[in-house]
Amino acid sequence: MARDDISRGEADRLRRLDDAARLDRTFEIIAAKGVVWVWGDEDEVLFTEDGERRTLLPVWPHATVARMENEGEVAGEHAIRIPAKAFLNEWLPQLEEDDAVIAVFPVEDRIAAVLDLADFRERLTAALR
Repeated sequence: MARDDISRGEADRLRRLDDAARLDRTFEIIAAKGVVWVWGDEDEVLFTEDGERRTLLPVWPHATVARMENEGEVAGEHAIRIPAKAFLNEWLPQLEEDDAVIAVFPVEDRIAAVLDLADFRERLTAALR
C-alpha cells in the first residue's frame, strides 16, 4: 500500500458517512495529509456535469476512495495526487477560467457538497491553518 493510501475497509467506512460528515472529513484529511485527489489519465483530469449543467471537478481525500468510485471505468485512468497548496494556488485559478465548481467526495450518486471555488478556497485555507 502506497503511503497515501488507506485500506479498502477504512475507505468504505468513509464512503458510508453521511454527506455532512464526508464534507467535514474531507477537509480534515486534506489538511492533515496536504493532498487533494482527483481522477484522470496521463493527458487530463476528468470532469463531470450535474443536472444543472455545471462543470464539476470531483475531489477526494484519499486515492483509495477515488479508485473505489471510479474503478473499472476506463483503462489508464487513475487517482492523481495534487499538493493542497498547489491546488489552491494553481488549480483554483484555472478552474475559475473553466467556470467549474468542486464536487466534494462523491460516492455513487451522492456528492458530499458542491462548492463554488470561493467556498472551497475558504474552507481549505481555514483547514490548512
